[in-house]
Amino acid sequence: MDSLGLVLARGIFFIVGAFCYALLNILSQLSKEPDGSYAYSMPTVVLSSEFVKLCLSLGFLRAEKGSVRATLKTISSTSLVSWLLFALPAVLYAVNNNLDMLNNQYMDPATESVLVQGKILTTGVAWWLVFNKPMATRKWLALVLLFVGCCGAGWPSTAESKEKSTFIEPFGVLLIALYVCISASAGVYNEWLYKNMGKADSIHMCNIRIYVTGCLFCLVTHFGVGEGSALAPGFGGLFKGYNMYTWALVATYSMMGLLLAQVMKLFDSIVKLFISGSSMYVSALLTVVIFGRWPSVLFLVSMALVTLAILLYNLEYITLMGEVKK
Repeated sequence: MDSLGLVLARGIFFIVGAFCYALLNILSQLSKEPDGSYAYSMPTVVLSSEFVKLCLSLGFLRAEKGSVRATLKTISSTSLVSWLLFALPAVLYAVNNNLDMLNNQYMDPATESVLVQGKILTTGVAWWLVFNKPMATRKWLALVLLFVGCCGAGWPSTAESKEKSTFIEPFGVLLIALYVCISASAGVYNEWLYKNMGKADSIHMCNIRIYVTGCLFCLVTHFGVGEGSALAPGFGGLFKGYNMYTWALVATYSMMGLLLAQVMKLFDSIVKLFISGSSMYVSALLTVVIFGRWPSVLFLVSMALVTLAILLYNLEYITLMGEVKK
């Protein structure tokens, strides 16, 4: 893909990815019961999306190879070492998803939404250490601005602060430290796999290795939760409590997963961070339209910081687009 094609792909991924990230929060809220609880098991949403991604990747690989026989031959010829190497990021992502839910037991949601943004800085450092590529001061500054902007966007408003004070227990600090480190490790290691071990492979084959492990891990998690929960008693409870918003959540997770795989293959983990940060524009718009809640002054300032960070980090691409137009 030429330079202009990469710039266009980057722009499309930013727009679609921002919508997907924003929809996750919106749909999660809409899928709740009137009392604010979930009538379904959260692990089954991740399990369902992993299965959808697996099926789609198999379909894409079939289209790429031209026949079912060639597809099965490609899958069966993959070495055990490759399967194991690609299984690791799937497990790390699954562990982080569970940590995300566990965090809420040791801190309030507002505190978590601010502290988990530490993954922006840990990912930047991990990417720099693993790939050993120099990153200009301008780009480091952009990462810091993105971190500050995302923290500001997650900070509770004055009204929310009055209703309930923020808190975090000592064990919660350890959980957050684990979360930001595992998040960085999973993303950067996944990118390394795509660009090294999976460089000569079809991206769909790489995805299949990850999604098979993801499905198995999430299935085990589902049954583990189901042992002491009325939400997920075995196979019969896989889709118990699902509504149309839950299914939309599954579809969004699936689309986002496939899109981020392309981002890892064509770009890098840092671009993924900026896609996540840019979702606040869509979140703000949808929150006003759907819930009638207007963003606070702090949120608007944070959005301005994220905008500056995106422009600063992508300055060379913006310059290239300007030269193409001339």
